[in-house]
Amino acid sequence: MDRPIEDILFDIRKGNSQNREWLIGQYRPFILRAVRHVCKRKVEWNDDEASIGLIAFNEAIDRYESSHGKTFDNFAFMMIRRRLIDEFRKNGKTSRSENLVLDSNDEVELTAGEIAGSLEIYAQQESAAALAQEMTLYDERLQEYGIRLEELEECSPSHQDARKQLIRIAKHFCDNPEMKRYLERTKHLPLKDMMQYAGVSKKTLERNRKYLIALILIFSCDEFVRIRNTVSFSEIGE
Repeated sequence: MDRPIEDILFDIRKGNSQNREWLIGQYRPFILRAVRHVCKRKVEWNDDEASIGLIAFNEAIDRYESSHGKTFDNFAFMMIRRRLIDEFRKNGKTSRSENLVLDSNDEVELTAGEIAGSLEIYAQQESAAALAQEMTLYDERLQEYGIRLEELEECSPSHQDARKQLIRIAKHFCDNPEMKRYLERTKHLPLKDMMQYAGVSKKTLERNRKYLIALILIFSCDEFVRIRNTVSFSEIGE
């Protein structure tokens, strides 16, 4: 998506339905992952929750304003989460402790166990919020290299051995200050230098450029420590 999201949204609001359909198509993986994240289970497009997510995304297209200080992706996720939670409440699918966190204005009497449970949920949400902020920064940093966060699942190698190899290459890259400076300055990988240690062809490095840069940013940037701790690389030998 070369054009700024604000320009695309402006065209859509002027009545460009083709742009709306195109944007929804681009964001289909994002919508489904957001719904699955909120539902905490696997959801497919034929499920009601996915339809609610799609409606919420359409609403985000119509309501997003960059002046509110959120990225469009963050705003869309918020709208999807809000609509799903409203639906859960309407159908009585939220637990009492979840309702306490979702609506702090409710006046209810709580047992000691319920209080402990609600505090645990609050702590989890605080941690999740910090991770979400980190993910937003990570998304912005990726865009400096021409990469969208939503692309990473598609460009991730399907075979575990290939992923392991690329992770080792990325870690070795982070140990070389000169290569890191080159990447930061040019936004390109120093392929010739990497071939000396990578053990793979230039074509393989080029094909996995986005995935490698995404890994390098995670491993080398202190501001992404939560992401680094959340994503498990424990199966990869040092």
